[in-house]
Amino acid sequence: MKSNIATFLVSPVLAAATINAQADVDNANQYRYLEAAVAYQSTDWGPFSEETNATFLASIEFLKYVHAHARYNNGDTHLPKGYQQDGWLTYGIGAHYFISPNTSLLVTADRHELGSNNKKADETAREYRVGIRHDLNAQWRVTFEAGEHDLIVGPDSTFIFETIYSYNEHLGGSFRVRDYDKLDLSSYELGFRYSF
Repeated sequence: MKSNIATFLVSPVLAAATINAQADVDNANQYRYLEAAVAYQSTDWGPFSEETNATFLASIEFLKYVHAHARYNNGDTHLPKGYQQDGWLTYGIGAHYFISPNTSLLVTADRHELGSNNKKADETAREYRVGIRHDLNAQWRVTFEAGEHDLIVGPDSTFIFETIYSYNEHLGGSFRVRDYDKLDLSSYELGFRYSF
């Protein structure tokens, strides 16, 4: 009887350890990449500018469950309260944990540095997000993130949907939609990713 109880208690722990070990092998590059993308930015604020610009992203994983990431958008999009973007750098740190071999949960804390192309002062802000990342198969990965930031318009919601198609272990294409609620900015990004 005692051996049955011990087996019953130990089996889930061993299964979880096996799943996490397999996740480490299968998804070793989910959080290690360099990416260049073309971004189409659309805002509903006057003068209602639509703009196409370059976006660069990078992420590196360390300490197994931690990753650092950065994004630079080289645009001059018109934003609320008279701001006109002159480059937008976002960088931060995140933590992730695989709940299955193909699925990880993530949380990030970011800092925004938005340059101003007119007489407005440059803006800095914080952003916090939670999300889920899932490999549908060997080629397709999807990520959904939701969070809060305080850039220009005060407390505001952020939503990000991303899909990655991997040609092989290192090369892939990306499509991402970023939407800022009160900032009323949507960014559609199509890119090329190198994972390592």
